[in-house]
Amino acid sequence: MRKWPLLLLFPALVMTAGACQKKSFKFSGDETDEQAIDKCMKLSEKKKFQEAVECLEIFKSRFPDSTYALDAELNIADAYFRKKDWVLAAETYNLFTRLHPTSEKLDYAYYRAGLSYEKQLPKGIDRDLSSMNQAEENFAMVFRRFPASPYAEMAKAKYDEVRGRGAKKDMYVGKFYFKNGQYRAAIPRFLEVLQEYPGLGYDEEALERTALAFHKLGEKEKAQGAAQLMREKFPDSKKTQKVLKKVGLASAPAPTPAGN
Repeated sequence: MRKWPLLLLFPALVMTAGACQKKSFKFSGDETDEQAIDKCMKLSEKKKFQEAVECLEIFKSRFPDSTYALDAELNIADAYFRKKDWVLAAETYNLFTRLHPTSEKLDYAYYRAGLSYEKQLPKGIDRDLSSMNQAEENFAMVFRRFPASPYAEMAKAKYDEVRGRGAKKDMYVGKFYFKNGQYRAAIPRFLEVLQEYPGLGYDEEALERTALAFHKLGEKEKAQGAAQLMREKFPDSKKTQKVLKKVGLASAPAPTPAGN
């Protein structure tokens, strides 16, 4: 029997999650769309999130052409978010961005999707951080595509915060390899920090570890190259002086800036 990948089925599951359960909510039958959406929102305000989702799903079916229809889709995602069902929240926000790419509330959907993925990140950096990339992508969509959005500044701050976790993860793994004498495996991790996460506070240590790892491997030219770069970027650092001495560059003069 053929097994279908779960991820291919998941968007459909998100859309039909409410339909697969017995509906406990019913409208009286004579409400306007405004009155109906108001009933759904009151359920959410009372923290009856599952009932709110059911209500909103029924609302979408009953009032497909309502001016509140798009709001209902986001309200479903919000209910999942407030319920702390981060997986369904993220998928529902992202589904909104795919179905309504011209919506005026696209910035909000991307921002909340980013938050939902961020909430899925484990506290320990030694754990699986697979949702980190999705969080980064959604936050980046906000401040890059919608720089004037009220969510842009918060999205950029969250983006940097999540990327900091990525840098910290690579440093953690790199130092683990370094500590255990696996210098060849450690170097790519430190280079990843320098190339993908510059300016997040790990550059100096990443350069230091790179230089020392090459030194341990007996690759003098590469060790000195990393140490030289460290001197250019962190000339007054005590770590720089120690590394320069270690790789045999302590007495070499610093490069003269171009134009002098």
